[in-house]
Amino acid sequence: MSLSTLAAARGLPLHQASSAAEQAQQLAERVAGALNRALSTSATASLALSGGRSPEAFLRQLDRQPVNWSRIHLTLVDERWVSDTHADSNAGLVRRCMPTALRSATWYGLYQGGGPERRPENDAQAASAFLQAWLPLDVVVLGMGTDGHCASLFPEQPGLEARLARNAPTVCEAVPGPQQTPRLTLTGAALRTARLQLLAISGEDKYQRLCDAFDGPATQWPVAAFLAPPLEIFYSPEG
Repeated sequence: MSLSTLAAARGLPLHQASSAAEQAQQLAERVAGALNRALSTSATASLALSGGRSPEAFLRQLDRQPVNWSRIHLTLVDERWVSDTHADSNAGLVRRCMPTALRSATWYGLYQGGGPERRPENDAQAASAFLQAWLPLDVVVLGMGTDGHCASLFPEQPGLEARLARNAPTVCEAVPGPQQTPRLTLTGAALRTARLQLLAISGEDKYQRLCDAFDGPATQWPVAAFLAPPLEIFYSPEG
């Protein structure tokens, strides 16, 4: 069954682009529009962004959008437990791609580090305490791996079911990640507070995996936990 048919059956808008550049522009405009609408009725608006390999073009486009960043609370969906100078840091990616936004936005990076006694669990507790005041989030931008993971919520991860639960008591948790690098991730409960949830995928492999996730359990395909309104899907055949 096609992605368009599966998405329509769940009432999920599907935005299909012909290229990666078009997808980046569409996604940036959708995020900016949602933030500006939120700012029309509130003093501030909140946005959680994904990192990884794919979103660089989108983040650069978003940085050019007409948004009053001084009224935006900005954070990450997840992060490897590395400093923002590390090549794999999501915070480092945002800093490189969104200099205009970060000059005035209220920014909270999940990794805090700060000494030999510091542990990922310390940063998860600090993030949960700090970000609680930002809930409900206004916009969340999610990605998906070819294994169906979303944020740093991976298939068969110990404790995954509790992290995906709607009543998860925490905002952020420390979790194991591939290649033995600890990660920090917002929980499913925190992510699903967002008034607008956007999922961006590209390429045939991810297209097929997302189709599989519509019919599979969230323990096998964590992205399945988010396949309900107010999610919108953005797809490009180009990776």
